[in-house]
Amino acid sequence: MNFVDKTLSLRHELRRFVLGWIHPQTLTSEKSRHDLNAELKEHWKSNSVDVFELILEDWEPDDLYTSSTHTPRKDNRFIVFIDSDLDIDWIANFDENSEADKCVSFAESIGAKRCKHLPREQVLEFKRMIGQSIVNGIRGESKQSCTLAEQAAQFLKDRTVERSRSWTLTSAHFFALLISIALAFCFQTIRTTPLWQTANLQLLWTAIQGGIIGAYLSLVQRAGRGEWDAAAGRGLHNIEVLTKLFAGGILGGLAFALTRSVHAPSWVKEITPDGYSALIFGVVAGLFERTIPRIISTYVNPEIPQNTPNK
Repeated sequence: MNFVDKTLSLRHELRRFVLGWIHPQTLTSEKSRHDLNAELKEHWKSNSVDVFELILEDWEPDDLYTSSTHTPRKDNRFIVFIDSDLDIDWIANFDENSEADKCVSFAESIGAKRCKHLPREQVLEFKRMIGQSIVNGIRGESKQSCTLAEQAAQFLKDRTVERSRSWTLTSAHFFALLISIALAFCFQTIRTTPLWQTANLQLLWTAIQGGIIGAYLSLVQRAGRGEWDAAAGRGLHNIEVLTKLFAGGILGGLAFALTRSVHAPSWVKEITPDGYSALIFGVVAGLFERTIPRIISTYVNPEIPQNTPNK
């Protein structure tokens, strides 16, 4: 055994030792899965079977199909399972171009949609629904199969929207707090400099902070009813939220600059020297961040193929 193999073996034993103390259920599940795979591979010797979770196996001994004492009949055994990559796989014999084939194809088209952005338990729940839909299709239960596949598609959409909203709100809270802390640090750093006194930067800082608050409130308000697609990834959610908060700060600064312009109404010029007024102007300006186009696409309902069996 070379050094690499020894290292991998040592890591495997160390993992088993740690899990045995802190989470023995994991070792029990892995052993049960290993025993199940060994049994299933005896049934499906000519196929590659790597089962993470079994949906259903319909198995009968070979002698029921090959023995001379029995009437020969079609081999209708099948197995549907979730593999180690959390994808649906199945092995079965059924008539091509049949209604069952259409149902299985429809279920597979739903199951092929990206779902790795969801938590593991939700991914497994989604795959179980697809797997059961395939089981129903193989058994010729077309109505139940298509209905369950559509429910799985709706489940994926609902969980995706929830995930997207969670990422949006989390990013909004984090970046709003981070930017506010950075602005406060800058304020404490330059507040004693002559530039701060002459350029009236305190009101500008207040307006920028107000713009960030306005953009934050706008994001929170829209996150409760938006349907962004979490399949775009958490990184793109972070970029969009950060862009809108940054744009809100710019809009707040522009609003303050407008109040100091010679073209501003006289009543505006009279109230802007007040820091609270500058904050309010910034918040109102920050709310206009929603005019910036969204980066993340809106989640679209999947179209049902035209060859779906009639229900």
